[in-house]
Amino acid sequence: MQPPLSADSTLPVPPRAFDPEAVHRLLNPYSVAVIGASDDSEKFGGRAIEYLVKFGFPGIIVPVNPRVASVRGIRAYPSVSQCPHAIDVALIAAPVNHVLPALNECSQAGVRACVVITAQFAEIGEEGERRQDEIVRVAHRHGMRLLGPNCLGYVNMHARTAATATLALSSMTRLRAGGIGLVSQSGALMGSLIAVGDEAGVRFSSCVSVGNQCDLETADFVHYLAQDPTTRVICLYVEGLAAPDRFLEAVDRARAHGKRVLMVKAGRTQSGAVAVKSHTASLAGSYPALQAVCEAHGVLLLDDIFDMLLVAECLNRHGRLRGDGIAMFSSSGGAGASLVDALADRDIRVATLHAQTTHALASTLPQTHRQLPIDFGVARVNTRGETADDTIPRVLATVMSDSDVAAGVVVLTTGTMMESMARGCVEVGNACAKPLLWVNTSGRAGASAQAIIEQGGQLTCRSPQEAVRTIACLVTDFRRAAIAEPVAQETLELDEALAELSPGVLNEGETKRLLAAAGVPVTRESLARNEHDAARIAGKIGFPVVLKVQAPGVSHKSDVGGVALDLGSEGGVRTAYRRIVQELVRRTGTQPDGCLVQEMVAAEAEIIVGTKWDAQFGAMILVGSGGILVELLGDVRLAPAPVAAHTALAMLRSLKLAALLTGYRGKAGIDLDAVAAVVARISQLAAHMGPRLLELDANPLIVTRDRVVVADARAVLGR
Repeated sequence: MQPPLSADSTLPVPPRAFDPEAVHRLLNPYSVAVIGASDDSEKFGGRAIEYLVKFGFPGIIVPVNPRVASVRGIRAYPSVSQCPHAIDVALIAAPVNHVLPALNECSQAGVRACVVITAQFAEIGEEGERRQDEIVRVAHRHGMRLLGPNCLGYVNMHARTAATATLALSSMTRLRAGGIGLVSQSGALMGSLIAVGDEAGVRFSSCVSVGNQCDLETADFVHYLAQDPTTRVICLYVEGLAAPDRFLEAVDRARAHGKRVLMVKAGRTQSGAVAVKSHTASLAGSYPALQAVCEAHGVLLLDDIFDMLLVAECLNRHGRLRGDGIAMFSSSGGAGASLVDALADRDIRVATLHAQTTHALASTLPQTHRQLPIDFGVARVNTRGETADDTIPRVLATVMSDSDVAAGVVVLTTGTMMESMARGCVEVGNACAKPLLWVNTSGRAGASAQAIIEQGGQLTCRSPQEAVRTIACLVTDFRRAAIAEPVAQETLELDEALAELSPGVLNEGETKRLLAAAGVPVTRESLARNEHDAARIAGKIGFPVVLKVQAPGVSHKSDVGGVALDLGSEGGVRTAYRRIVQELVRRTGTQPDGCLVQEMVAAEAEIIVGTKWDAQFGAMILVGSGGILVELLGDVRLAPAPVAAHTALAMLRSLKLAALLTGYRGKAGIDLDAVAAVVARISQLAAHMGPRLLELDANPLIVTRDRVVVADARAVLGR
């Protein structure tokens, strides 16, 4: 029976500060107790004991089970309190209704940390949440740390400590230690990554399954791994960030220690998305915001967890690529050509071999085959009494040493040289300072070659597509611009402008008043209540002018026939005013507040600049190709606000249509520096207002030869 909850169980559990020493003790214990220990490896407690014994845990193992005298030949105790040893970590693999009593006993016995494998906590709903809050309160009261619940524990390869119940270790005979730290919110995926990584040549320092993150969470382990001397690269599988601000603080620490952080985030799409008020909201949802924040903080965000492992191991072994030229090798011309096409589809170039390299290949390859991709099928074997075991390593080493080659891929197809290719790949791959990926496309026919690769510790891809994705990530990482330094947030004088605005959707005129108060240039305009007003205002502004309807609930004015352009006379303005009102009434049944009479500005280019308040990451700034096709084109870049002008300039230059802005087919380029200055100004407005400015669109931001000005805008104010 579940014990009653304490009176304070409805109060929020306060967060704990980073404590690297506590994480170190958890991952490097002198003694481990397994509550629910068993000789049966089909049970979680049985597997945990099996792994601690099998992989040679150097400390004290304490099985806890009141019904047996020993487990796997080790004396068992009825409870933790009856054990004569001090316990650093207790792994709880007991039924859910036994977890709270076990935690109470651990806390009284002075256990420093507990790994709760048991499920049926917050992941099952309200009852589970109450149960989870209670175990956290027990731990907090006694200074004990918790990993889980609903997790599969952890493996510290360097310390030979497998405090886990994952089936992934059942077929492994040893823990091969390396430099990749893995933190996964999914225990099952942690196991899959360990198993696949072991076969692919990926070597871990520590692997941690955080489960429900009731106490220790992803950020705590990133913070620890950032300063762990055995870890060089950090990999994360994330479903949800418990505290984004702590996460960013932790990855910044990793960056400060020279360590790369790679992440795969589940839940990239948003089903059942609610209606949005602006273009920016539809273009800058939560996942794009995460992408922008990750880039700003140096986190490499990937789509596939297994790609992440290969990229991480390349970075672990060789560091960041020193170029973007790729070499391909195969025993089939077709396989090489296909790989070239696949790389080209991702805008990845084939390396160009230098003259000294092609000259060195002359003794082995005919003149027609001394450029990439290299086809070993035409190698001149035996011309000097040599075999494939001689020529293949020489060709590989010669090409991989070329200064334009940053990485290589070897694709095995069926043939007579499969084992020679494998031996050459191991020899050269382990000797050169560049990634050399192996792909077996020969199935069982290539089993003996594959065994050579695995025994030699060479990196293995499961398909050419996986190799291409891995290379693409490495090249993207190489090409990524330098990470922008944080920008100081300005204090803006907006009280007067905000005093006139109410929470909710702001119309164009209201939004422009807010922008102008922040120092953003906007078009000259005034609201006309009737056609006579419109003609008078137009004469004052100067022809030509634009009319735009202003009515409650109308955001996209062109959709209701509410825009008239290039009006060159008072008569034309009056006629256009009447037509706009009639069209609005016909389409919506709504009477307008009037029409904005606005100067007509002939655009050299149209840009969208938007802001959005993200619930996790705060104010975001967006730039992109503007106008009415912005959502169709989707050509935008996003960054956390505020940004400096030089960062805004880099965002503009990275757009797909950047060539149209900088000059295309004789057309003069626009003043990108002036645009960047306006983008930076709007980003300061977003940062200053915080959650009060939920969304803002400046679309289009019109750029002329001598001017940058917001021609249309809308916003949503929060309370």
